[in-house]
Amino acid sequence: MIFIRNLRLSEKDSEATPSFLILKAYLRRWGLRLRMAESMTWGPWGAVAGLGVGLLLAVAARLWPLYAARTLAGLAGLLLLIGASVGLAVAWVRPRPWPRLALLFDRRFGLAQRMTTAVEIGTGQLQAVPALAAAQLADAVVAAVHVDLRVALPLRASRRAVLVFGVLSVALALSLWLPNLQEDVLLQRASVRAAVEEQADELKAMQEQVAQAEGLTEDERASLLRALDEAAMALDRQLDRRRPAPEEALAALSEVEQALAELQNPSAADVQDGMERAAQRMADSELTHDIAEALANGDYQAAARELAAYSGTKGSVLTREEELELARELTEAAEALLEADPQLAKQLVQVAEDIERGDLVQARRAIRQAAQRIGEVGEQVRRRESIEEVFAQLQESREQIAQAGGTRQGGAEGEAQEGDMGGGKQSGSGQQTQPGHHEDAGTGDAYDRVYVPYRFNEEGVGVELDREGDQGVPVDGVPLPVPQEGTANVPYREVYADYAAQAGAALEGSHVPLGLKQYVRDYFSSLEP
Repeated sequence: MIFIRNLRLSEKDSEATPSFLILKAYLRRWGLRLRMAESMTWGPWGAVAGLGVGLLLAVAARLWPLYAARTLAGLAGLLLLIGASVGLAVAWVRPRPWPRLALLFDRRFGLAQRMTTAVEIGTGQLQAVPALAAAQLADAVVAAVHVDLRVALPLRASRRAVLVFGVLSVALALSLWLPNLQEDVLLQRASVRAAVEEQADELKAMQEQVAQAEGLTEDERASLLRALDEAAMALDRQLDRRRPAPEEALAALSEVEQALAELQNPSAADVQDGMERAAQRMADSELTHDIAEALANGDYQAAARELAAYSGTKGSVLTREEELELARELTEAAEALLEADPQLAKQLVQVAEDIERGDLVQARRAIRQAAQRIGEVGEQVRRRESIEEVFAQLQESREQIAQAGGTRQGGAEGEAQEGDMGGGKQSGSGQQTQPGHHEDAGTGDAYDRVYVPYRFNEEGVGVELDREGDQGVPVDGVPLPVPQEGTANVPYREVYADYAAQAGAALEGSHVPLGLKQYVRDYFSSLEP
């Protein structure tokens, strides 16, 4: 036979009889065929095992937030490959010595121990007379020739394995395709991690900003940098965790805000407002126009230099009328600063009084003192602005992490969830989830009604309807009648737009610290119908 002629014989095989060499060739061929047949069986079952583990992960991911659908699909594919590889390895790597192969094929092909006996005779394990040994080997060769491998060892996959594989594949596809509530949890965690990572970078940028900020003393700068560094390390620790906790990240930022609050000067905002009012008072005069412009632009050092210029050559060329005009302008500025900075207001009044008395020497001295005070105030305002800028950035960082974590800045969880937005939605039991500005259920009214203290006349001009006590506010000596209960009420939605516009204008027009504006906006947002 061709495969026998091409058979490579080892040194040991060369000493064996030709019949035994032929039998060993058959055993090699059958062994290869057996491994191929087992591959068709163990490979699919290994894939089934891997796919089953993937399905278990997919089911567990519906109970706990483990992995996203895309990740689960990748893991299932990887487990499938691993299972199939293990099944193939079992078929090809497992050793099978000659006696074991002979015994296996005797049982599978019904050879009545011919191959086992031949192997024992050929290897010397069984002693027999040469004639009997040759006859037995020849008989084994004849039996091997008549074995049809295509019938005895067919190469086909297990139908049961294929069926189970198909069922598991459909189940896995459905588990990955159907909506999973745990996906929202995973997305929220990913959003929190991204937000914490972004804000950690922001804190490092804040440290550089604080290191170069003007108006801070060295102790204040060191204290603030230390607080920012501790917050940055706290955020880094959160990133090292598998599940960053937004509450702990917000707490770290709150500690920095507390350090900022301790450095903040509450009166600096009032001083800034007073300076702006003083600038408006002095803007109409050529003598103080430059001072007013510098104050309006927040350049207090330039304003101090412009004022101090009157203590030198600038003051020597003024006429008496200009001197008195300067005194009047400074007096008006002092009135604007009386509550904000009494010390500066007193100095400006002193300058005006010295000018009116004609004591220019004393007036110049007082001008220099007032200019110095303006410079000191400028340092306070600049310090406050530097702190508020960092404060505003921290507030933005808090807002980013809070939104990513699905919590409000006040620490309450779930208020920002879709089911609780609007304040007017109701629970499944029909009860109102939040009082006020909601649609009434079962009352016959479209919305809650609120008291509106004004109306518009025919020309569109607002008419005040204020009332006082039980008797009303007298108009032209005649008291208004006591209003009936509910007659001044209108649906909440009809007045909310006007209220929101007035609140927005007040927020932009009034001085609200940068770090607190978000709180004010959140408050008015919570009132939306």
